[in-house]
Amino acid sequence: MKTLLLDDLRDVDFVNDTWCVTVTHVARTYGEGIRLLKEGGIDLLLLDHDLACYDDDGNELTGYKIMLYLEEHPEYLPGRIVLVTSNPVGRAKMQTVIDKLYQK
Repeated sequence: MKTLLLDDLRDVDFVNDTWCVTVTHVARTYGEGIRLLKEGGIDLLLLDHDLACYDDDGNELTGYKIMLYLEEHPEYLPGRIVLVTSNPVGRAKMQTVIDKLYQK
């Protein structure tokens, strides 16, 4: 199973133990995350909101922006997404997109 942790800070062992997973790929920035998602085959995405990334214009690149990217490019949608963020506002925004993308 291909499991991607997209988080700027969390320790892989902590994530593995807390969410009972085995992380196989790690991305610490928005750009790394998009690159790995485009490679395809991600079964599980563990996603943080606050990625401490900014574009050239100073706009913050967050986990929510990852979700908006996946909404525009559903061909890169992983099998499942688990939110690992501590940001309650970001979590709610991302969960709204997840619910929309995975509705049956």
